Amino acid sequence: MRKIAISIFTIALLGVTNTALAHQPVVLSSNHSSANKGPILVDGTISFALRASFSKANQERGFRAALKEGELLNFEYLIVDQPPENKLPLSKLPTVSITAPDGSKSVVKFTERTKFYEPYGRTNYLYLARFSSTAIEGIYSFSIKSKGKASITVSTGSKEIYGEVYEPAICPTVEKKALPVITNAQAATLIGMKKSDAISCIQSMQGIYRIAQEDGQYFALTRDYRVDRVDLTVIKGVVSKVSVG
Repeated sequence: MRKIAISIFTIALLGVTNTALAHQPVVLSSNHSSANKGPILVDGTISFALRASFSKANQERGFRAALKEGELLNFEYLIVDQPPENKLPLSKLPTVSITAPDGSKSVVKFTERTKFYEPYGRTNYLYLARFSSTAIEGIYSFSIKSKGKASITVSTGSKEIYGEVYEPAICPTVEKKALPVITNAQAATLIGMKKSDAISCIQSMQGIYRIAQEDGQYFALTRDYRVDRVDLTVIKGVVSKVSVG
């Protein structure tokens, strides 16, 4: 399965509860310039540490995470406790917004400045924000926007087990099943693909597809639900939105 390369090395964050938490590191590069162009965490309950660096204002990094109904969405915002980050006023640090599958948006607010020491990297950090809520089914989108030069780390999830990360616009390789199911995370990889590539990808996953909308034209769809079907919204030959079922 093709996915974002994840180092075997994991950072350990020693929190205020004195409990060591291991987070798989993922680097958000300049290619991940929006949530839809960012990596997809296949299981949003698994712990990841995502690192983003900015060279100037008005840059963006993003990623996505799949969660199921009733699971816990857990998010934390951290900076290294050293200049220039710890000297920047909060108004100059990158902002983070979280968009739920239903379109509702939450802007992460800075509510603390808690120190802790991460012993494995021998690094002092500061917690600036922690956000949690009960999830609804689907893909959550995380957008990080800069206000100047800065580097931050955000973490998600809490389960200390290995987790998969899908590359954006790259078809995941899945095992053949007697009863195929296309997950929300697998469908999310289709965003940014050419229409023909997305259709081929769905077929390789033993799924079926429908064109729900193309270049502003809507198509009539039945209301039955199928776990192996993906509805596509296409703009100028490129998939811009997906829906499983």
